[in-house]
Amino acid sequence: MQKQNGDSLTMKKVSEICTLCGSTNRSLLYTKDEWKVYKCEGCGLGILDPHPDKDELDKLYAETYFQSHYDDVLSLSSEEMKKRLKQENHRLRFFRKFKKRGKILDIGCGRGYFLLACRQAGYEVEGIDISSAAVDYVSSELRIPVHLGEVDQIELSTESFDIITLWHSLEHTADPNGYIQKAHKWLKKDGILVIDVPDYSGDDAKYTWSDWQGWSIPYHFFHFTKDSLSNLLRKHGFTVIRQKDYLSEYIKQKLQDALLPSFIARIIAKCYSGHSIAVVAKKN
Repeated sequence: MQKQNGDSLTMKKVSEICTLCGSTNRSLLYTKDEWKVYKCEGCGLGILDPHPDKDELDKLYAETYFQSHYDDVLSLSSEEMKKRLKQENHRLRFFRKFKKRGKILDIGCGRGYFLLACRQAGYEVEGIDISSAAVDYVSSELRIPVHLGEVDQIELSTESFDIITLWHSLEHTADPNGYIQKAHKWLKKDGILVIDVPDYSGDDAKYTWSDWQGWSIPYHFFHFTKDSLSNLLRKHGFTVIRQKDYLSEYIKQKLQDALLPSFIARIIAKCYSGHSIAVVAKKN
């Protein structure tokens, strides 16, 4: 039993057979208190073992999670909401040239701000989340269709979405294979899958290893690299058509502190990998 948000969590031991490549060869990657993350030596996938049992997810993602990890609930007409939607539009621009219209499903939609930005941009939107607190807000306040539960608990029409997004969601699931399989099933034949996950092999993690925010234990069950994410997508019938590193705040601050001209800072920044990897993958 572990404690999180004052409540006890039931833990589940993870199979030593890698869920991605099938290897049984792994080494200790990271420890924090009693928590351990292992690295698969076959593909580089990081695995939190043990991790919270599936039945504990609603407890894990109670309203206190959003209060501690994200901003307060925002009024639709507030200045903070306008700023937040501007940030979400940055995500939209990452893939919009591939699909300028259509139906979007956001898996792990949280409070739904990304879906709200997409709706304002003319997309038809729908969400999924494992937090009842988040789903209640998205449904009642934003009036966006949303489903409560894990992906394997939800049945949607085959080939019904043009775009499926997972913004820092894939690392939260105990079944990344199942998530990608369902995404492939739900996407139309020319659909795209957009994923953003923390990259533990990036410079941000290297320079801030013990305090790296991407570990986020016990919320992150799996930890990815560029190769392990690409392999996962390839395994389930996707081809990566765009990939981007998001520069870490650590590197940004170092460049700002050095008072470098902006064009030199941009050149230097390109030499560093960032906090997370974002990809656009096309359904084969």
